[in-house]
Amino acid sequence: MLARTLVVLAFMSAPLAAQARGAPDAATPSISAGTFLAERIDRESLPQTDRVVDTDGTIYLIVFDRLALSLRADKSFRASVRYRRTLYSADPRGRNRTIPLQTMSVTGTYELVGNVIKFNPDPSEDARGLRILEGIVVGPREISLPFHYRNGNTDRDRTLVMRRNDNVL
Repeated sequence: MLARTLVVLAFMSAPLAAQARGAPDAATPSISAGTFLAERIDRESLPQTDRVVDTDGTIYLIVFDRLALSLRADKSFRASVRYRRTLYSADPRGRNRTIPLQTMSVTGTYELVGNVIKFNPDPSEDARGLRILEGIVVGPREISLPFHYRNGNTDRDRTLVMRRNDNVL
């Protein structure tokens, strides 16, 4: 009976010892290396079109095709956005200027503090002007990330819902 009581006490105290060492508890979501794809921007699924009309009548369209995030075990990341831009000008000479599908990629490092994941972009030409980005780890298969971009003269602040997808290729 005494041996069974000691086993139960040891089992119950192990999580307390782990918390004392700074290990995440059950309430703090953990995340491991893998690939995450955006399912939604705000409440809309992908692909998604953003349309802005300037005061001169110019229409700017951005179609977001795919947003991917790869987390690696060495705490590095690679984020890529695949999109298409189209410009419809009020001037007939500038109508229907479609730019082919484009990709922008950013690499850097990340750190996980509790349920906050911080992305620090590497200094490069592509990352010029980017700032440290903080997202929320919702669970082991989901990250919520702020997403800021400019379309025409309009700044947009959106939220990405990224879900783990181990079958990307």
